[in-house]
Amino acid sequence: MKLRIPHPSPAMAVALVALFIALGGSAFAFSNGSSNTADRAGGRGKLTLRLGKIFDRDGTPSDGSFFFATGHAICKRGERVISGGVRELNPPGSDGQHIWMVESGPVPKKRGWYVQMNSDLGGAARKDFVVVATCERK
Repeated sequence: MKLRIPHPSPAMAVALVALFIALGGSAFAFSNGSSNTADRAGGRGKLTLRLGKIFDRDGTPSDGSFFFATGHAICKRGERVISGGVRELNPPGSDGQHIWMVESGPVPKKRGWYVQMNSDLGGAARKDFVVVATCERK
């Protein structure tokens, strides 16, 4: 008995061609993207950390009523914001169950980083946390 290998259908042939083109394009993009000096760590300008205050509007600590704690850190003129977040200043005595992140992101028009958290710390977030923005000089 002779084994017969079936020919691929036209739809399978088109799918295979599309697959190889897609894989080839990814390999081409990967090989060319790494040569750009702006994407390398050494190609960045001078990076600086800028700190900002948290404004905690909660009145009573650990009462189960959460209020917004907001803050922002601003880059100086001639700098642009790269990334940011929140830094906890007093980690050993803090309780992570009474504060959590709601929103964090860049504000490009103001060259800064914005943070919004839910707080039940009774105003303690303003001394326990700071907003951090990583800024790059152009």
